Amino acid sequence: MIKKLRLRFIISALLSILFVLSATIATINVINYVNADKESQRSLNMIVENERLDREARESGMGGFGGGGGQKRPGDTRDKEHYFVAVMNEKGEVWYSETSHIFTVTEEHANELAIKAYNKKETQGKIENLRYSKETVTETFGLQTYTSTYISFIDDSERMNAFNDFLKNSIMIASISYMFIAALIIVSSHIVFKTSEESYRKQKAFITNASHELKTPLTIINTDVEILKMDNGNNEWTDSISDQVRRLTAMTNQLVTLSRLDEDSMSNYPFVNLSLTEIAKESVSAFAPTFEKNGFKFTSEIDNDLSIRGNRNLLNELFYILMDNALKYAKNNGEINLSVKKNKNRIEISCSNDIEDEEIDVNQVFERFYRSPHSNKKEGSGIGLSIAKEIADLHKAKITANIKNQKINFLIVF
Repeated sequence: MIKKLRLRFIISALLSILFVLSATIATINVINYVNADKESQRSLNMIVENERLDREARESGMGGFGGGGGQKRPGDTRDKEHYFVAVMNEKGEVWYSETSHIFTVTEEHANELAIKAYNKKETQGKIENLRYSKETVTETFGLQTYTSTYISFIDDSERMNAFNDFLKNSIMIASISYMFIAALIIVSSHIVFKTSEESYRKQKAFITNASHELKTPLTIINTDVEILKMDNGNNEWTDSISDQVRRLTAMTNQLVTLSRLDEDSMSNYPFVNLSLTEIAKESVSAFAPTFEKNGFKFTSEIDNDLSIRGNRNLLNELFYILMDNALKYAKNNGEINLSVKKNKNRIEISCSNDIEDEEIDVNQVFERFYRSPHSNKKEGSGIGLSIAKEIADLHKAKITANIKNQKINFLIVF
């Protein structure tokens, strides 16, 4: 039990940290990428604006087109970028291209890229790993008005490489940190659960020792009652004592079984290949006469050749608990049904019975010592279904309960 709790603690803690760490790294890198993208776009817009102003200066100062260099303006960061600019006329022809700020693209190639960008509908995008942005403006030089399209290209590979390096480094650092944190959690879990484990060990030892100590006085009381019955005959007092001794003995045995199951040790209950069909039919043979004697309508559906790997004693106990529970709590003259069938690659055990009490909390029926509000007059300790759940867990099976149409159904899926 403590091992399961510690494992759940470790898994939940690691998953929580993984989620937070992943979300943090993802958020940081998304912000980093958005900022890099915005910076590239700002540079493209600035290049277009400055090149347009440079052209105006050249045209007004020299009377020709494309002659002379541009001037440095406040905030002009073109010298930090690898870029080129092309100016297109209304017919899609290249008037002018400036490629002196990039060494990986020739003027001829720049003109080809500019034509491709001009023919695209998008004003921004990528061509051959170069980002581009285009802007169409109306300009007046002298007495003539022109409609020009400025297309700027920028090589932002350095910026993207920096982003990729940051991404890889952040993931690597986060992974190392996560492994370090995982190691700390695993080590600290031993310390955190050490006290609980010791208390739990003492609790199990107490239950086991108390159960063994109780067996002797219960045996003596039962023997004394039998002697009283032989000497004085049966009466309501001796019958009551016998019933309570029988109930305490059953509860003691259940507590010992539950304590051993809590250890979750396969050595206590070795598994072998066995016939579930045979075990189910044996249980039916044992309980069918009792069901009939008490006025219940009992039906069973058991598939042949159902094999399973498990512990025979525990599986016998599982069927006993399910059918004994139905015997105790089924409505008078009601129906009880047991079904053991193969469904695709699963084996399903279903045990259902009619009930009068619909206030049973199916979310708590497997809790130890739980009893429904109207079951006080019924025999039982509230431990049986807890043992059934432990047996199912030990066999890696899932047990559930549901109530529908005044019928409770227990389903175990292997």
